[in-house]
Amino acid sequence: MSFQSWCGALVVIFLVAGAEAKAGDFIVLSDLPYTDGQQQVFDNQIVPAIKADPAPFLIHVGDFKGSKVVCSDGLFQSVHDTLYGLKPGRVFYTPGDNDWTDCDRDSTGLAMREYDRLSRLRQIFCEPAPDSPAELIVTRQDGYPENARWSDDGVTFLTLHVVGTNNGRAQVLIDDIDFALAQVTAREQANRVWLDQAVEQAKSAKAAAMVVAMQADITEPWGSGACEGASRSKCDAFATLREQLRLAAKQFGGPMLIIHGDSDPYCLDQEFGGAQAPNLWRLNSAGDYAIIDAVKVTVHPDDTIPFVAKTLREGIAPRMGC
Repeated sequence: MSFQSWCGALVVIFLVAGAEAKAGDFIVLSDLPYTDGQQQVFDNQIVPAIKADPAPFLIHVGDFKGSKVVCSDGLFQSVHDTLYGLKPGRVFYTPGDNDWTDCDRDSTGLAMREYDRLSRLRQIFCEPAPDSPAELIVTRQDGYPENARWSDDGVTFLTLHVVGTNNGRAQVLIDDIDFALAQVTAREQANRVWLDQAVEQAKSAKAAAMVVAMQADITEPWGSGACEGASRSKCDAFATLREQLRLAAKQFGGPMLIIHGDSDPYCLDQEFGGAQAPNLWRLNSAGDYAIIDAVKVTVHPDDTIPFVAKTLREGIAPRMGC
């Protein structure tokens, strides 16, 4: 069964969830739980809904805690156990700034070094990485195990480690600044390589669509200009990635979706790629104090609107246009 909803002259078809997963279904979490109240909703409503849903896997695009919550090993382990228990072997997590880059703030109650926290995140979440089923064909990037790539129902998926706080270039409060910025530069280069490789793999496999998941809203830069020389912090850390994504979508040719959190509103648009890549869509997922829910996404590669999203519990569609 289906129903039609008009947004201006645009017709969007949302399929009502049935008893079985539809082709291309998956679940997204982002930017929650931030508060004790959100934690209760997460534990008592969202977790059971995710476990009951037949979607084959879940992507968490970062910020699994509020920015003022201490980044303790105990919290990391607790989140690991809960998150990876939602769909064992079928959960993909890419870090957010709340999860490590912002851990050096006094407002957390215990300021800690960013890169110590990133190291612990990788140890807890990726050493070893989840034992995923063979049919997903999961690969991970050497040195950056949070960057994963997998396939499902003819669609290529990948995560990129891209975070808020200007991709970790701003507000480095404890770590040596030169060390921290060198680490960001290396991670940005690793992301570029990982995205290029994913496009080549998708083209070789004749993938029907691509989905790229990251935490940061790269449409909202903290600064301007290239991140080089004396301007390595107050710069636009996302400029190169924005252009690479547009080029990647053009090279791929089929429908491509970017999923991120980090900001509001909960929305879906086809504007990000512009005239260069009209096949490039963007979903700003739920969470971030606005709509406290997971989001279920369905891929329809041959449709005019190839990516359909709705919240898992209440079926709320994203606003069309961000």
